[in-house]
Amino acid sequence: MSFTLDYRLENSSFKIIDLALSEVRLKDNKDYPWIILVPRVENAITEIFQLNEDQKIELMKEISHISKCMEAYFKPDKLNIGALGNIVSQLHIHVIARFKSDLLWPHSLWQEKLTDEKYTDLEREKLINHLRVAFK
Repeated sequence: MSFTLDYRLENSSFKIIDLALSEVRLKDNKDYPWIILVPRVENAITEIFQLNEDQKIELMKEISHISKCMEAYFKPDKLNIGALGNIVSQLHIHVIARFKSDLLWPHSLWQEKLTDEKYTDLEREKLINHLRVAFK
């Protein structure tokens, strides 16, 4: 089995940690605490139902784990969790901390008005180091 991360995910996010199934990444958008889980399976997998039973169970455990950690760390008003794949078909799950004070509340982030202010190197490294500890 060979796992290759889609270049669009690689170019728009940074690796935090590997869990049992998924690579956990930070989306490079400092306006929204945004985590992406990418199951390390063959790229032909585009949908959750294509995972085997053990992988589906593990993915749900990982989504729950990351969600609990994000809730504790960021204290959001709501967590948005989704697997869209309309642009990047490789199976990946978004876990996004949302706040009533954020720029697009209460609407989805998948729209033209989405801002994408990048993290500075220092901000990114600091956050990744904190999340690496929080997600273990």
